[in-house]
Amino acid sequence: METVSIIMPVYNAERYLCEAIESVLKQTYSKFELLLINDNSTDRSKKCMEYSKKDSRIVLLENNCQIHGPGPTRNIGLDHATGEFIYFMDADDWIEDRLLECAVYCMQETGADMVQFGVVCELSDGQTDSRSCWNGKDVLTEKDIKDDFPRFWTGTPKYLWLRLFRRDTVMNLRFENMLNGEDVCYMMDALCRAEKVAFTADVFYHYRYLEDSTCHRWVESTIECLAEQWSHACRWIRSLAEHAEQAFYALPAYDNYMWAIYQLSESFCPLSFREKRRALARLKEIMNFDTYRGLYPFEMEHGLLYVKYRLVRYHLEWLILLFRPLFVKMVKRGKNVTRRKQ
Repeated sequence: METVSIIMPVYNAERYLCEAIESVLKQTYSKFELLLINDNSTDRSKKCMEYSKKDSRIVLLENNCQIHGPGPTRNIGLDHATGEFIYFMDADDWIEDRLLECAVYCMQETGADMVQFGVVCELSDGQTDSRSCWNGKDVLTEKDIKDDFPRFWTGTPKYLWLRLFRRDTVMNLRFENMLNGEDVCYMMDALCRAEKVAFTADVFYHYRYLEDSTCHRWVESTIECLAEQWSHACRWIRSLAEHAEQAFYALPAYDNYMWAIYQLSESFCPLSFREKRRALARLKEIMNFDTYRGLYPFEMEHGLLYVKYRLVRYHLEWLILLFRPLFVKMVKRGKNVTRRKQ
């Protein structure tokens, strides 16, 4: 029976940490080690981490380095991991009892380098949101991914916690020191080394949507983080096809650029409209985005998304920056009215 190393960075997670740990301890696959790495928490997270006194499979670690954040903290976990498989989990989420059992079985049966499963988003009001599950072939080789790149890119979210990794595939990879997007960079690097990716349609991960999480608040280095993500995505595409056509890069380019637009147009962004346009122009130049404007497969999009992507196609992204906050407010107001009627 092979060991799974579960790496969980902990930073001020006392509200949900016990539930996260308990969901690991309930796993039907019992051979695992849970590496809890405290990253200078100032709340009662360390009290929750005392589960280690009850279960020897829990290992407590401290990030006593000068560099903090999710990436460097996960790197400490990687340095101490001893399992044949690696799994990353966030301290404010929880997992189904059979996640490890099914993922390890799938890995063993297929010989894959990573196994992906489904997720359900738990909203703050108790409702659940969309599930992300692959609906294509159960196993993809590098050639399969290259031959149908658009479907793979759009159908596979880049979240770490949706995948179990084979240690031999990722053992030499390390996370970037970034406040946001370090998980995407790691995923791109892992895909560079993966010869085979397996999928199961089962939903095993419960992602808790928190308004105050890093991806839902403004980070001053947002443009730099997205530039780094783009660099890692390009590296992966080159590993798939050394002389890939520019159309291969269009999907990741648009995703990266659109995410910048969304972040800049959120209510939490403190920049003026002029500063937002200047920041976006900086990312555009770094990515050489104009090269890919006309190459996106727009027929893949529908409704409002199609409109947004078309606006970007014709250099009208400033309209999204200007009017998206108003539109989001209208949508939220409409949802609140609907809920009150119900």
